[in-house]
Amino acid sequence: MLGGRMKCLINIDSLVKTLGENRVKLNEPLSLHTTLKIGGPADVLYIPEGSGELIKAVRLAKSFEVPMTIIGEGSNVLVSDSGVRGLVIKNIKGKITLREKGFLGFRRRRVIPVELDPIIARDKISNIEDVEVDYEENDFPGVEVSVGSGVGLQAGMNKLFEMGITGLERFAWIPGTVGGAVYKNVQSDGRFIGEIVKEVMVLDSHGGVVKVPVEEMAFEGYRSRLHDTDEVVLEVVLKLKKGDLNKARAITDYWQKKRSRQPLNSAGGVFKNISEEDRRVLGYPTPAPEYVVEHILNMTGYKVGGAMISPNHHNFIVNKGGATAKDYLAVRNEIVRRAKEAIGLKLEDEIIRLGEFDD
Repeated sequence: MLGGRMKCLINIDSLVKTLGENRVKLNEPLSLHTTLKIGGPADVLYIPEGSGELIKAVRLAKSFEVPMTIIGEGSNVLVSDSGVRGLVIKNIKGKITLREKGFLGFRRRRVIPVELDPIIARDKISNIEDVEVDYEENDFPGVEVSVGSGVGLQAGMNKLFEMGITGLERFAWIPGTVGGAVYKNVQSDGRFIGEIVKEVMVLDSHGGVVKVPVEEMAFEGYRSRLHDTDEVVLEVVLKLKKGDLNKARAITDYWQKKRSRQPLNSAGGVFKNISEEDRRVLGYPTPAPEYVVEHILNMTGYKVGGAMISPNHHNFIVNKGGATAKDYLAVRNEIVRRAKEAIGLKLEDEIIRLGEFDD
C-alpha cells in the first residue's frame, strides 16, 4: 500500500499532466510571488487565464486529492520557509463585464480583459489641495459591473475610469485583487468594500458554481462568510456609478499620497486594530496597533535577521534583504510578548500564514 506522501506525489504528477506541463512551474520559490519577498517553494504553481481555468484547476486538485492553496498578488500573506505543498494557484487574471441597457431596453454586456497592474509608481504623486474625499455620488446613474476575482483593485479601478465608471477610488493603492478584497472585506476611510457588492459568484466545496447575494455574504468588520467556508471567489458584481471622473481621480491621488508611507517589501499590516474597549481602557488616542508598537513598546528599529519593524509605519514588518519567515515571526512574536507583558494586551494577527510553521 502506498504511503500518503508517495500517493500525493503520484497524484501531483497526474495533475500536472492534466493541467499541461507547459502551464505550470515546479518547485517555484514563492518569494517571487509575494509582496514580502519571503517564502519557500510551491510543489506546483499554476496561473489560470480567468475564472474558467480557475474552476478547472480547483476541481482537478480536489479530484486528484492534491492540497490546494489560492493566492492573488501575494499581499497579506506570510509563506513558510519550507514552502507550500501541493498546488498553488496564483489568481491574477480576469475580466470586467459591464452590464448596460441597450436602446431597446434590454441588457447588453461589454467584456474587457484586465492585465496585472502592479503598484509601483508611488513616487509620482500629484499636488492636491482641498480634495473632497467624502463626496457622495447618489445623484449619478448607477451601473452594475462584474469583476473577475483575479483582477487587481488598482488595475480594475484604472480600467473602469477609462470606461467612465467610478466607485472604487476610495480603495485606490490598496494592494491585492478583488477576490482578496471581498474575502477580507477591506476598509478605507470607514467604508467597506462589502457596501458596494451586489452579489458574489463562488465555487462551493462540491465544485458547483453558486451565486451568493450580498445579504448572505456575512460582511462584518474585516470579515465575510468566506472565512468560515472553503468557497472560492470567481466573480464579484459591484454597484458602481457613472460619476465625476475628475473628483474620482483626485481622490485616487489623495489615497496615493496617504498610502505612500506604507512600505514596500512587506506583507501589509501585521496586526488588526485593537478593540474600542481596549483603546478606551488603556486611554490611547487611536486603535491603531502602530501606536502601541512605537509609543508604548518603543520598538522602533527592532530587527531580527533581515526582518525589521518599519520606521515609516510601525505595524509593518519589512524585508530588508534576505529575511526568512522565521525572522519575520521572531519580530512578530517579540511584539506580541511585550504587548502582553507590558500592558496586558493581546494583539490579533492580520497576516495569513501559508504552509507549515512550528508555532
